Amino acid sequence: MASIDLDIKSELPTAIKWTNEHTKQLAFSVSQALNASAQGSKFIAGSKQKSALNGLAGSSSRFLDRPKPQTANGFRATVANKRNLSVLITPKDKPWSRNRYLSGNILGGPRAPKPYEIALAANSNGQIQPGSRFVPTPAIKLDRYGNVSRTNIRKILSSVGNTNRTGDNIFIGRPTGGDRQLGVYRRERNYKLRPLFLVESNLNYTARFPAQQIVQQKVQSTFGIYLRQQLAKNVSNAVRSGRGSL
Repeated sequence: MASIDLDIKSELPTAIKWTNEHTKQLAFSVSQALNASAQGSKFIAGSKQKSALNGLAGSSSRFLDRPKPQTANGFRATVANKRNLSVLITPKDKPWSRNRYLSGNILGGPRAPKPYEIALAANSNGQIQPGSRFVPTPAIKLDRYGNVSRTNIRKILSSVGNTNRTGDNIFIGRPTGGDRQLGVYRRERNYKLRPLFLVESNLNYTARFPAQQIVQQKVQSTFGIYLRQQLAKNVSNAVRSGRGSL
């Protein structure tokens, strides 16, 4: 995701006397404020609920098509420290990568083929090019998130025959006769072929998830508050413990 520039000077407290201890504690306080704004901190009450990560999760259902919980919560943030005052928010890559789907909806562009699409193309006897997109028809039952289940895909792949014999349940390719579209077809009674998937050569994501704006709004609304709060706290703790002086 793109970077967000923060004007730290404008967020500093103005109604106090600035001391050497404030200077010493500034970098550490900035890192605490960055981390709390990005993902929340157990040391700052309510910061997790107001964080950029929570904002992304809460907004996902508004902009994405029935996202799974693992997708809605599919972002992670790096941790800032006083020597590295930066935080990077990216799609999670474990235990599986959310980058393909989330980045596509954030930035737009061509949609990469899904694993099951690669497997279907590989079982077409060379009729369907690798990288083709398989669009499910109404004959395919989708789950509540709009996806084809792995069980259904395994069942289809195990029934592929790719011949004209009616004993073979699934045919992948272009049916002979007529001008039917490349796809995945199920052989039914009376030699009827019912399309399960139709092949589209180009499918693009539309940039519809304004993740950059969501992160920017969340961070800018909390960063200054957290910075001033943590700076005052860190200076006070240092003075009280005898490690610093005003």
